[in-house]
Amino acid sequence: MHNLVNPPVGLHGDDDVRSRIDFLTEDTTLRVGQEIIFGTASTTYDSWTLTLPPVSQAVGRAIFIKASIANSKTITVEDNSDDAGLSDITLDGDGEYVMLWSDGVAWYELLTGYS
Repeated sequence: MHNLVNPPVGLHGDDDVRSRIDFLTEDTTLRVGQEIIFGTASTTYDSWTLTLPPVSQAVGRAIFIKASIANSKTITVEDNSDDAGLSDITLDGDGEYVMLWSDGVAWYELLTGYS
């Protein structure tokens, strides 16, 4: 049985960074291959910023980001200064999520909502 948090090498083809679930609580710049993000901002973990990987390196990739928010904190999702079309996205509600996709030129919001 495979560990879904850290799948075996080769499970995702020739990717240089294997896909996995990441639980984040502070400013982070994502790498290509990081696809499922659970972020927390609360009394314990202050507001923070999540920077997407370079759009040109993430062609064809989707990233799902879900926030656990408390006490008026936020998680801001921003591009890597290479996509003029994407405005910063502020996740400020508990259970709020966004799914983004890159065509190599721009990031697109595929899904947004609350769970």
